[in-house]
Amino acid sequence: MIAREIAHAPLTAPGSHAHRRTFRPHIQGLRAVAVVLVLLDHVGLRVFSGGFVGVDVFFVISGFLISGHLVEGLRRTGRVRFRSFFAARARRILPAAFVTIVATAVASFFVVSPLRIGEILNDAIASALYVPNILFAIEETDYLAGTAPSPFQHFWSLGVEEQFYAVWPFLLLGAFLLTAGSRRGWIVVVATVGLLSLAAAVVTTPDAPSLAFFSPFTRAWEFAAGALVAAAGPALSRVPTLLAQLLSWLGLAAIGYAALSFSSDTAYPGVAAVLPVAGAVLVVAFADRGRGGAGVVLCLRPALFIGTISYSLYLVHWPLLVLTHEALGLDEPLPLQTAVVLAVVSIPLAWILHRLVESPFRVVGVTTSRGNTRTLAVSAGATLLLVAALIAGNAVAAGLPLTSSRDAESPALSVLPAGTDFVPANITPSLPAATGDTGIIYTNGCQQGLGSSEVVSCAFGATDSQKTIALFGDSHAGRWFPALDSAAEQLGYRLDTFTKSGCRSEETAKAWHDSENATCSIWRNGVVERLNENPPDVIVLANHLGPAPGRDADKQRADWTDGLSRLLDRLPASSQVVTLADSPQFASSPVLCLSSNLDDASQCTSPRASSLNPAIRQAQADAAENHGAAVVDLTDYFCNETDCPAVIGSDLVYSDEHHLTATFSLALAAPLAERLTPILADR
Repeated sequence: MIAREIAHAPLTAPGSHAHRRTFRPHIQGLRAVAVVLVLLDHVGLRVFSGGFVGVDVFFVISGFLISGHLVEGLRRTGRVRFRSFFAARARRILPAAFVTIVATAVASFFVVSPLRIGEILNDAIASALYVPNILFAIEETDYLAGTAPSPFQHFWSLGVEEQFYAVWPFLLLGAFLLTAGSRRGWIVVVATVGLLSLAAAVVTTPDAPSLAFFSPFTRAWEFAAGALVAAAGPALSRVPTLLAQLLSWLGLAAIGYAALSFSSDTAYPGVAAVLPVAGAVLVVAFADRGRGGAGVVLCLRPALFIGTISYSLYLVHWPLLVLTHEALGLDEPLPLQTAVVLAVVSIPLAWILHRLVESPFRVVGVTTSRGNTRTLAVSAGATLLLVAALIAGNAVAAGLPLTSSRDAESPALSVLPAGTDFVPANITPSLPAATGDTGIIYTNGCQQGLGSSEVVSCAFGATDSQKTIALFGDSHAGRWFPALDSAAEQLGYRLDTFTKSGCRSEETAKAWHDSENATCSIWRNGVVERLNENPPDVIVLANHLGPAPGRDADKQRADWTDGLSRLLDRLPASSQVVTLADSPQFASSPVLCLSSNLDDASQCTSPRASSLNPAIRQAQADAAENHGAAVVDLTDYFCNETDCPAVIGSDLVYSDEHHLTATFSLALAAPLAERLTPILADR
């Protein structure tokens, strides 16, 4: 991630008689801009909601410096000194990263919930092996994955960078040999690689955003962009000074505009990433052209200082923010003032890490072949030792208690449940198994994923019956499935499922057609077409429609009444439509909370008033009344008059902030069948 290449690093392998690269202070200043943008984004300043583009800037810087170093060595010696290159990477990257990993892993034992420790240590192992981006890509493609951020989440970019540089020197050597050392030929090869990578990013981002974000294949073009600047150096030097200065300011403005205008809603890193990358290219190429360029700002002493410690600052700030948040047990983001103070505190911590770890190790064994060999051997040994220690820590974490010593009775389900005020020894499912308690619809491929628009339907319930119920909705429909499956069988109906994660069947009129996920719109319309071609007796709508604090309730009710009315008009008139009122939503994971409050589960309840969305619920009732539909509301089985418990009897109700466990869903089969019976009486 953060390019830790020294701006005055040698152009050729150590020991050659080549010239040494001139110190480039504007590069150091650009590093400062990049890391500060990342900090401002992580602190939570909304005005810098696109601060994540700082990472893209770092990728460009890295591509420029390292590719320039490698190519100059190729031009002088006709070879790449791989041992020297990888040893230099290890000296620059590993020591500070390993210290951060160890400190964060140890701190996690003291400040995070016991259930989270194993997950965090797994992230630490992935970070030590420089594959966290792959792990995070896999986790993020799972719609039901937990939302608590990992203190190692920022290591994704180091993984991308190191995976890229595991291949890049070999590719450059191949390009050099293929083009017989021609600069023009080398530029064509690198540009081709960059364009293919950019095309992959553009194509992948809409359908698989997590894969696009974390993959080195969809990020390689950003390094290649920096490499092209290094290759085009002679031509760029002929650009008139005044124009070069204007372009450097334009580049800095492009980075700033991206940081101010982008947000988590921006499809990234598709076409949008071109803006900050192009901006970084212009700054790298032209900011040192005289006093009138952007270098006048980038070369200020504060910028040079922050740029010097940028790698260490990137490493330490995120664990400090995340672990403090976990220690305080907050349901909402850190207060802005607290986050700013922590960001400021991270600066001296980064300076200490830079002075005591990063800088000293960077020059160890730098001048000899034997020293490089020793560096690689020590790095491999340290990595294995660290991974072994983390695995041992994981074993210790696995032995921590996750229930109280008491069993709970499992009384018949009742309305207005008091909830169980401890974590029962016989809790079902167990806390570690909660996220996997999804039900058969998820394990047999009947729940459509985020990235596909194909309409998938499976038959359950009384499968031989001529009477049919169609379940239509998102992942919450999938979590209501165990209850509806059992109820349908009791009532003598076949249950046909039409469910897709992250794609609601109930939606406002605008969002119905203009979904951010294109596959959702296609899938949704496809299901409606199927239902009209072969109308079921009953259509059950179930969706994630949780609280929306800060929204105007009257406007929300009007928008949803209109949207739901239009939905009901699309569905076959011969079908009885039933809407299931959504289950409660917690501000943070009750599962994690329970693991920290084994004897006081009351700490993990959610207030009933803030767990529901009254505006949408009223819109559902209004639309149903106007269209002859029905609403089934089982909220009183989840909540008492004031609170919604996380544990009822011996059952764990939720697997995360808002998804039901399959266990508790199945427990709702009887009351659901009871509510459906009078509605279905005339069918």
